[in-house]
Amino acid sequence: MPSRINEYAMHNGGRSNRNGFAVMAEDDMNLIMTDMHPRITGVGSTIRTLAPHIHLIEPLAMVSTRTLPGIQSVGILAAVMACLKQPKSKPFRIWHARRNKEMLLGLIIKHVLRGRIRLVMTSCALRRHSWFPRQLLASMDAVIATSEEAASYVKNVVATIPHGVDCDRFQPSGDRSAAMRAFGIPGEHGISLIGRIRPEKGTDLFVDAMIQLLPKYPAFTACIAGKATVEHELFHQQLKSKIEKAGLTKRIIWFGEIEYDRMPRFHSAMSLCVAPARYEGFGLVPLEAMACGVPVVASRTGCYREAVIPGKTGSLVTCGDVLSLTSSIAELLGDPVRLHNLGENSRQHVAQNYSAKSEADRIVQVYQDLWAKAA
Repeated sequence: MPSRINEYAMHNGGRSNRNGFAVMAEDDMNLIMTDMHPRITGVGSTIRTLAPHIHLIEPLAMVSTRTLPGIQSVGILAAVMACLKQPKSKPFRIWHARRNKEMLLGLIIKHVLRGRIRLVMTSCALRRHSWFPRQLLASMDAVIATSEEAASYVKNVVATIPHGVDCDRFQPSGDRSAAMRAFGIPGEHGISLIGRIRPEKGTDLFVDAMIQLLPKYPAFTACIAGKATVEHELFHQQLKSKIEKAGLTKRIIWFGEIEYDRMPRFHSAMSLCVAPARYEGFGLVPLEAMACGVPVVASRTGCYREAVIPGKTGSLVTCGDVLSLTSSIAELLGDPVRLHNLGENSRQHVAQNYSAKSEADRIVQVYQDLWAKAA
């Protein structure tokens, strides 16, 4: 059955593809969002969460190596050709980028090819950009920062809008034990670490903490979900050897990369999420866990400092401090009732302050302000 967006596109001259989704006419491509990385990264995950909510307000087309249900995917050439023409209902199209190469392509379309577009970039980096990204960012028509700290590193920020979670997808499990069994997780409670296997994400800190704690808390199982790229495979193998020497191979389980569609169920199977990154630009995983009613122990980086409220939704620790991390986790493992209460608080906190719908509303306002200035 066509969605409201499909009906909109068909009414305005679009056509239907073989999957039943409407294809917008070229003149109706007022908004083009880019996700040109070959893998699903943290940035890609935020785009995948956000795009459907924006699409409900302002129909968009995606320039991406992946497709999203109900959203039109266009190739680079088709997007460039569309940007060279005046859209039917707006003074220009908006090109929303997330990476350097996407900003650069937008600048080429705008200034070299004289395209009828304005450029928007979302920036989450918590450090001073190198020379080339600074020049790209300075050339954007509008920059959206995901936090106040990220905004401090960029000059032309028009709005500070944190990433959000689809709270309809990520919900607490009605039966956590059944969710654990579905993933083959032994024990009564799961402790998750989700993200790439590499030092920056603090995988080694998590493993060290679990080696210390799991023998004392037999009801808990540690679950590591994420992929190790070739450059970090030695690091991965060293951690596996350390776990084997500690005799905990059945208590610390490696899941590899969890499929996008299964991630909400994986989160909801957990009793605690640990996010010990040494550096994080934003970091959506703890918010997803909290939306599933799971409290978080996180390092003070990325959005964690603002999203995790100590004593209410979890704990915050110093980046790289394994002793503080271990101690904070231990305080929660010893009190299952407190874990449950913190989880309920976490769900409420994310629903009220970090929903993808709210993020989409605020981003669309940035688009509308750009269009209004040209009216």
